This record gives sequence, structure tokens and C-alpha cells, in this order.
Amino acid sequence: MLLELHSHTNAHSRCSTITPLDLVKGVLKKGLQGLVITEHHYLWTQDELDALRRQAEISEHFLLFAGQEVETDIGHVVVFGAETTIARFMTLAKLRKAFPEAALMWAHPLRNGKIPTDKELLSPLIDAVEIFSSNHTIQENYYGLNLWHAHKFTALAGSDCHAEGTVGLFPTQFLHPVGSLSDIVREIRNNRCHPFFKEIPKSGSNLQVTEIVFGVKGEDESRNRIVVKKIDDPAKFERKKKALAVIESLHARGFSNKQFRIPRVITVDEKEQAVIEEGQRGKSLYELLNNVSVKVGRQYFSLAGQWLAQLHAVGLRTTTVRDARLKEEKRFSSYHRVFQKVPDTYKHMKGLIEFVQKYELELFGRSGDTFVQSHGDYHPKNIIIGQDMTHDISTLFISVIDFDSTIVLSPAFDVAYFLAQFGSQLPNLSKKYSEQLFLKSYAAIAGKPTKDFLRAIALFKVRANLSIGSFLVKVGKGTGPDMDRLIRYSLRARSQFPK
Repeated sequence: MLLELHSHTNAHSRCSTITPLDLVKGVLKKGLQGLVITEHHYLWTQDELDALRRQAEISEHFLLFAGQEVETDIGHVVVFGAETTIARFMTLAKLRKAFPEAALMWAHPLRNGKIPTDKELLSPLIDAVEIFSSNHTIQENYYGLNLWHAHKFTALAGSDCHAEGTVGLFPTQFLHPVGSLSDIVREIRNNRCHPFFKEIPKSGSNLQVTEIVFGVKGEDESRNRIVVKKIDDPAKFERKKKALAVIESLHARGFSNKQFRIPRVITVDEKEQAVIEEGQRGKSLYELLNNVSVKVGRQYFSLAGQWLAQLHAVGLRTTTVRDARLKEEKRFSSYHRVFQKVPDTYKHMKGLIEFVQKYELELFGRSGDTFVQSHGDYHPKNIIIGQDMTHDISTLFISVIDFDSTIVLSPAFDVAYFLAQFGSQLPNLSKKYSEQLFLKSYAAIAGKPTKDFLRAIALFKVRANLSIGSFLVKVGKGTGPDMDRLIRYSLRARSQFPK
């Protein structure tokens, strides 16, 4: 069962603007099975609760109870099960003594950056700790989650609702059915409930990635999502922060909540070397194209081309051409080192590395002033397709993640990288989703490609294949059909250039 355990109304809490009726309706819209109203130093009477039930015309199966939030020496504590109003300040010790059978929840203990001590969290005087709250920042909710994992105390969630926008955001899940306030008290005191959320570890290159989804969708289908990226290497963390500057610049230029998006950076934790980003609902282009009709898939595929053209049209240059040149030189050196581990493969790859390096050097000298901030790792697994409302196609959006490899280069680089990665990741779909379709959708915004642009695409396809081939070597596939295909495709692209 999912219950809202922490809420205030304008009937008895001066700090609240939401009416009791709107609170009940909002909780019902979120799909929760019950509500505990917890005014400041006021306990609703049963007559008041009965009158609200009649006014809201709610089923007898919907749970509607009252607790109260009181001021103590450790901060605010929500009391479930006291039979009288606690009208003034009381120390936690006296509160526990006065109501030995009640359940006491420490409310929003991380508010305003406070970090509770282990002794406070594990105090026998409290029965539970509210780790998720709208009175916490997202970062503080994340810290609360980590503290719970570390110490295994009884954890709850509460929206601490004071207005319509926070109704039912952070429900608590009870593991067994409850039908009375005494049932709720018993389940809390026996640690048979916890915040309702999902914590999903995800794969990430050289970093630990976790997606956390809070609460339920409800009728508006919205809920808080964050992606936490922890980077152990200090140098990589510094590079990550440079990528965040690109994200923030693009957000300021419209890539926020419209059809073409990127996730918002919520906070950077210097101490933990972690970045918390806004999560995106939806699925990757890689996942979708094998599971939708070709007609729908082509719409998504075309959106990917349009998003990329929108990125390049911004003309952003947050990093420098010099940075890009140094970065590419290091990458070519790494390619030599990796492919040398497989001598038979290196015989082909050595010439391809030198070919790309030569023509890239010419581009840096001849066309560097036309370069733009590129994504650097644009491929189907980094492209998210979603809808803000499941049944409303007009809310369709495309969002792109992982700017860690962003670089100032020719726009042709991202185009070629996508085409090469698409062919590698989804080779069985290349006939259904052609390069011509992608280029057409890109050109619809960027304009008709020139001969030089198409030639640059051929060059950067080889560059992308070097990255793909390097990865294959690292996972033990330095020889075989996948590598043979990469070499064959690369040699074909190279044939468009003079020897």
C-alpha cells in the first residue's frame, strides 16, 4: 500500500496554502491508497476527518487519518498515534516518554544542508527517519538515501505538502495491508515500510551511474528522476565539469523542455566527485528501433538527425580548437597502442590511423574557424525518445545524454560518428533506416550538404570505426567478423581520398 504520511492544509497550518479537499483529491490523482494529515501542533478530530471524507466523496477503502508535526530539540518530529494535540515545544526525550506507544518520525533531518550524526539517526527515541521530502533539495534526498543504505534504520518518505505542486510526491510503501492508524504505527515501529522509489544501477564507461526514480506517476505522469554519476578519477571528474559547462550553455539556448532536449544538471558534489543530473523518461533509440513499427521508427530516426542539426545550428564553442587538436593527437596515439596488441589487425589499422590523422590535420588548418561544439559520442544508446504524456503524441521529445566526449570539430564528425555507430550497434536495421534518411532529416535544418561536407563524413566514418575497433580489442574481439567488417567499411571510405 502507498500512503502519504506528511502533509499540511490551510485549515490548521498557517504555512500551507492547500485546502483539505484539494489535498485529498491530489493524493487520489497520484493513485495512493491513503493519507495522514499532519498539521503543526494540531491533531484533527475524528469528526473533522469524517466531514472531510463526506465532502471529498471518497470510498471507505481510502485511508484518512491524522498525526501531527511537533517542534523538538532535534527539529521537527511527526507523531503518529498520539490521542491529543501536542500544543507546544517538547524535548524528544519527553515526547517519547509522554507517548511511548506512538510512532515518531524525524522529519526532513537534512534540510538546509544539515548532516545528522550516526547517533542521531540510530537513536532509540525515534522510530523512523524521513529520508525523502519536498523540504529537502534533490541532493539532500540523495544523501538521505545513502545514509539509509549505510545504517539500515527505518526510513520513510513524506511529501511535506504545503501546496498543490507537492501533493503525493514522496509516498511511503507499506509491505502489508493496513486499515487503521494503529496498523500504520505498528508497521513503522517494526520496520515493515520504506520510501517508494526505484534505484537502478546502469552501465557507464569509467564511472558509476545510478538512476533514481521517486514516487508514482499519477494522472499527470510526472515524477522526480535523477541520474547520479560518480567519477573516481580526479582528472576525469575535471573533464566532466567542462562537459557540464556545455550542457548549461545549451540549456540557456533552448535545449530544456521543448521537443529537443538535454538533461538539466542539478548539482555537482565536489566532495563525492559526483554529478546529479535530471533523469529522462523514455527509452533509448537503440532499444526502440527493434520494438516499434518501421513507420514509427523512421520518425524517431529522423528526430535524431534533426536534434543533431539543431545542436550544430547553435554554433556553440565552449571548448577550443586547440583543445580538440590535442585531444585527437592523444586519441590517435592510444589507437596505435591498442591495435598493436593484435598484430594482424594492426597491419590494416596502422594505415587507417595515419590516413585519418593526416586529413584531420588539414581540416584543423583549413577549416577550424567553421568548427562547432560537437557532442562527440552521438549514437543510438545516448539518444532518448519519450513523451511527457503517454497518450499524447504532441508531447513527443528527444533528449540526448552523455556530453563527456564533447569536442570542437567539423559538424560532419557527429554525423559520421552516428552513422558508423548505428551500423555497428544495429547492423540488421541498416536497410530499414538508411543513411540517406538520416542525412535528409539533418539537411532539413542544416541545409543541403556540400561535397566537402560529404567528404568529411567519409573521413570521420573511418575515425569512428577506429573507436569502435579499439573497443572490440579491449573486449577480446580484436579479430573476427566484426573487426573484418570495420576494416572493409573503412577501406571503402578511404578510397574516396587520393592516395
